[in-house]
Amino acid sequence: MTEIAKLGYVGVESPDYAEWRTWAPETFACMLGPDGDDGAVRVKIDDADYRLSIHPGQEHRLAYVGWEVLDHRDLDSLEARLEKAGADPRRADRALCEARGVQELVTFTDLYGQPYEAFCYQSSGYRDWDPPRPHQGFVTGDQGLGHVVFVVPDAKEASEWHTDVLGFQTTDIIRLNPPLGDMWFLRSNPRHHSIAFLQMDDMLGLHHIYLECNSLDDVGYAYYDVLGGDQNPDLLMRLGRHIGDQTVSFYIHNPAGFFIEYGWDGLPIPETEARSPRYIDVTKGKRAEMWGHHFVMQPNETVRPYQR
Repeated sequence: MTEIAKLGYVGVESPDYAEWRTWAPETFACMLGPDGDDGAVRVKIDDADYRLSIHPGQEHRLAYVGWEVLDHRDLDSLEARLEKAGADPRRADRALCEARGVQELVTFTDLYGQPYEAFCYQSSGYRDWDPPRPHQGFVTGDQGLGHVVFVVPDAKEASEWHTDVLGFQTTDIIRLNPPLGDMWFLRSNPRHHSIAFLQMDDMLGLHHIYLECNSLDDVGYAYYDVLGGDQNPDLLMRLGRHIGDQTVSFYIHNPAGFFIEYGWDGLPIPETEARSPRYIDVTKGKRAEMWGHHFVMQPNETVRPYQR
C-alpha cells in the first residue's frame, strides 16, 4: 500500500506539559517513559519507549507527527518521493534521531506546512508494559499508535495529497452538518484509519489522538470510575459508538489543549479486501453515530486560523 506502515508517535508543545505526568497515568493507565532532553513528558502504551511526547512550550501546538516505515530501504524510497512532491524532506542528524529514540529519520511537511517525520527502528523493550493500575493494554503492533485527526481547510485536498504523496487509502467519507464540512478517513494498515481530516473553513490544527484499549472494561472504568461519567466538565463527546470505525469511545480535553479519544473495538479493514470508500451523508438524515457520543462544546487551543 505505502512505505508508511503505521503512526508511530506524536509530539506536542504546551505550557502545561508537566500536568501530563500525572494526568495520563491517572486517567488512562498509561506508563511514563524517560523524560526528553528538554524535560518533555513521555507517555508509554506498549513496548515502545514512548508514543506521545509532551514538550514544554509557550503555547499549545503540534510539534511533530512520526510515521513509521518498516526499514531503511523504505525510508530511502519515501524520501525520494517526498523530494519529487516538494515536501522538503531532510535527513535528521544523530542528535535529533537520539532525541526521538530512532535510528534513522526524515523530516518533511504536509501540504499545509504541518511538521511530519518518517522514521525506522524505534527504541523499545521486550514485554515492557507495567501499567499503574490493572489494564489489559492497548492495540498497537502492526496498527501503530491509534490515529491522529486534523482540522483542515479542505478535507478532500488534504486526503488527495496524503494519498498521492504518502500512499494512504481512503476508507470512509462522511458529510457533516454545517458549519463542519466533510470528514475523510485514511488508512495505511488494517486499522480503519491512521489519519483523518475534518473540514473547517480557514482553520488548521490537531483535533485529537486516539488510544485503543484491548478491553471495554478499561474504557468504562476510565469513563465512570476515574472521570465520573457524563457530568465530567472536560468531555467533548460522551460515551458512544461510531458509525464509521464502530469504536466505542469518549473524547476528553487534555492539559495540552487538544482532545484524546479513548476507545475499544475499532473495525479492522483486511488489506486484501477490494474496498471502495464508504460515503455517509449526515445532511440527508443518515445516522451520525450508532448510539451516544453526545457532543459538548469544548475549546481546542491547538486549532488556529489558517491563510494560504
